[in-house]
Amino acid sequence: MSQRIALVAAGAVLTAVGGILALGGGTVVAVTGTDGTTSSGHETISSTTRALVSDQGDIDEGGIGVVADPSIEIAVRGSDKPVFVGVGPTAAVDRYLAGASVETITDFEVRPFELTTTVRDGSARLGSPSDESFWVAEADGRSAADATWKIRDGSYRIVVMNADGSPGISVDGEFGMHVPRLTAIATTALAGGLILVVSGIVLIVAGARSTDTPAPQEPVSPYVAVRI
Repeated sequence: MSQRIALVAAGAVLTAVGGILALGGGTVVAVTGTDGTTSSGHETISSTTRALVSDQGDIDEGGIGVVADPSIEIAVRGSDKPVFVGVGPTAAVDRYLAGASVETITDFEVRPFELTTTVRDGSARLGSPSDESFWVAEADGRSAADATWKIRDGSYRIVVMNADGSPGISVDGEFGMHVPRLTAIATTALAGGLILVVSGIVLIVAGARSTDTPAPQEPVSPYVAVRI
C-alpha cells in the first residue's frame, strides 16, 4: 500500500469514528443540558381509580450505575386533595393494590404528551400509602409531592395516589431522569470526537498532497558480458 493511500485511509477512519463520538456527545448535551437532566415537562394526569401506576419496570443497571449514578425524579401537584407519589418493588405494590381499582400506564409519548393505559376495576379500599413501609422512595403533601430515587437493580412500579387512598386522582405531574455524570461523559465524547475529526482531516489532506517516491532502480551497465 502506498503512503498516500495509507494516510487517506487512516484519516477516513479517524474522521468517521470522531464524527460518531461528536454527534453522540453533542446530542446528549443538547437533550440533557448542563445538569444531565431530561424531563417530560409538566402535564395534567387524572384517573377515576384509586391509584395511577406505571407498568412493571425491570431494571438491570450493569455498569451504568457505577459510572453515571442515575436517579429518577417525580413531582406531582394536586388540585384539591393531598397527594402521594412513591416507588416500590413490584410484588409489594401489587399486594398493596390487590382488589382495588387501578389504572396502569402501559405506554406514553412525550411530544405530544399521551398516555396509553388499562383500567382494572375493584372495590377494595386502601389505607394511606404513606403508612406502608415497602417504598424505596416516597413523598406526600397537602398540595405537592416530590420524590427522588436512585435507580437500583430490580423490578419496580411508580405509584401516584391521593394521600388518603381515595379514588379520583387529578394532578399536574412531571417525570425526569437525572444523570449527574452524563454531561461530563458526553462533553468528553464531544471534545474527543472533534479532535479525531480534525486529526483525520489533517491526514487526508496530507495524503492528498503527498507524492509517492518510486523505488530506486539499479543502474544498467553499458557493458555486456559474453561467455565463450
